[in-house]
Amino acid sequence: MDTRSRPAEGFTVLEVIIAITVLMAALLGAALLFENAIVVSGNTRNRVVAANLATAAIEQVRGLAADPASFTSIPQTTTVLAGAAQKVNGMQFTVTQTVQFVGQNSTQSSCDSPGSNVGQIMEVHEQVTWASMGGTQPVQDVTVLSPPVGAYSGSLGSIATKVSDSTGAASQNINVQVTGPATQSQQTTAEGCAFFAFLPVGTYTVSVVGGGVGDQEVLAPAQTTSVSIGQTASLAFSYDTPGTITVTGWNPAAPPAATNIPISVANSGLQPYAQYSYAAGVTSLTPLYPYSSGYTVFAGNCTDNNPLGKDTNRTLFYPTAAPVPISVAPGGTASTTVPLYTLSLHVQNSSAVAVVAGTNTAAETTTFAVPYTAVCTSGTATGTAPTLGLVTTDASGNSVTSLPLGHWTITAKCVKGAAACTLANKVGTVNVWVQPGGVYAVNATGTAGAKFAGPVTVVVS
Repeated sequence: MDTRSRPAEGFTVLEVIIAITVLMAALLGAALLFENAIVVSGNTRNRVVAANLATAAIEQVRGLAADPASFTSIPQTTTVLAGAAQKVNGMQFTVTQTVQFVGQNSTQSSCDSPGSNVGQIMEVHEQVTWASMGGTQPVQDVTVLSPPVGAYSGSLGSIATKVSDSTGAASQNINVQVTGPATQSQQTTAEGCAFFAFLPVGTYTVSVVGGGVGDQEVLAPAQTTSVSIGQTASLAFSYDTPGTITVTGWNPAAPPAATNIPISVANSGLQPYAQYSYAAGVTSLTPLYPYSSGYTVFAGNCTDNNPLGKDTNRTLFYPTAAPVPISVAPGGTASTTVPLYTLSLHVQNSSAVAVVAGTNTAAETTTFAVPYTAVCTSGTATGTAPTLGLVTTDASGNSVTSLPLGHWTITAKCVKGAAACTLANKVGTVNVWVQPGGVYAVNATGTAGAKFAGPVTVVVS
């Protein structure tokens, strides 16, 4: 047997592949480490640039704040600074500046802790962002500035206005205006605050103006307040994106509905009558404040047309009526039909001769004694109820019409020359109360009497 040494053999193909794989894994890991190092280095460089931009923006405000004449011109708002979108080393940076007054010993806005003018200081917040930030947090810087001596007179006061949405959350970038001895305008901060610092004393109107609606269905809600020496007047507004309810018809569709019926919405937040009314013929009910509790939609514009309406003793007209409210989201649209109730009439003269083709109307009765006096509205103010047109009588003197809930004075007319009115025009009236459960006679105070088992008879004379 030959025991001499054999020459060394070369690597097998498998060994080569394994070696290459190990080498590639090592190189890939090194590349990833290198890439991460580059990213970290880039982010660090970008944050340094952003910090310098934030500092420069704050120094610019400090320059204004050092001058008593310029301090009062510093806008209290959140804005992207003019020319702030700039490129540094090929990277675009954006500086957003927020300015608001805060209490000297408070981190809240002056709208949340207004107190007096004493100790009110200006807070300046800078936030810098840049392109391709990924998960990197923006750079932020905050400073506070005290009003320099001579900036304000001790004989001035302030107004703090807080704007919230329908959920109670602060509303940002809402335009608020004050008019009076001085006129100013600014947008709310992230805290929903518009603080008008150190105004001349007097009476002011404060308005919220924008694309929303106030909680009283007013597009530009306004409040009046007085500014006193050294004090801050505090106001609050509920303001949100309006919603819409579309009325698709009456329920039931037959018998025919009375003509000239207005439509209203009810919610306990609406003051003073918990309802808001639209003119006859309006089927798109908007703008509506998006109350979380929703709306009851009903025919008519008086408190006793409202299934949730209350009399002058604050007692419900219809204790058993509890319709399901309709929810309206901010900017959303809901649809519904509106309930009506059947009124059957029989019109005749004193000799029991039927009035054919007689004209009939229904007018809301608001002259009953308390507690049944109904209040009719026009928007948020008192108004008058329209007269409704009812179906004319047929060959038997009968008329069937759908109309809203409420106290009604029914008037029937017979034209001279008709079979029942050969010598003169004749008119007859009767008072009724249309309730969810039927039609009732009423006494002199408006209290419900007997329920009509059949048509309501109206005698013309």
